[in-house]
Amino acid sequence: MNNLGLLPLCLIVLVLAGCYSYRHYLRARALLQSWADANSYRILHAKRRLMMPLGMFFTTSRSQVVYHVAVYDDSLKRIRSGWVRLGTYWTGAMDGDAIEVRWEHEH
Repeated sequence: MNNLGLLPLCLIVLVLAGCYSYRHYLRARALLQSWADANSYRILHAKRRLMMPLGMFFTTSRSQVVYHVAVYDDSLKRIRSGWVRLGTYWTGAMDGDAIEVRWEHEH
């Protein structure tokens, strides 16, 4: 059996998977930035996290993206940090209604 015929197919699949992942990353970053702009926040730090608070860990699907963020809140004139979950549970669709924020150290 000649496996050289499968090599181009495997390369095409890898390139397509890479393009899809990169597109998903760009959409998530754009949604995060539009959320910040809509709320008058300036993003100081945003890092994708695999480990998150347990309350979010058990309710987050593989297709959703979770960022730990630090933002400057213009309305409060202070820095806030927290967790932002992007995308819907079932499809991971990146739309403006699919954003959940959990602030740290809020009373």
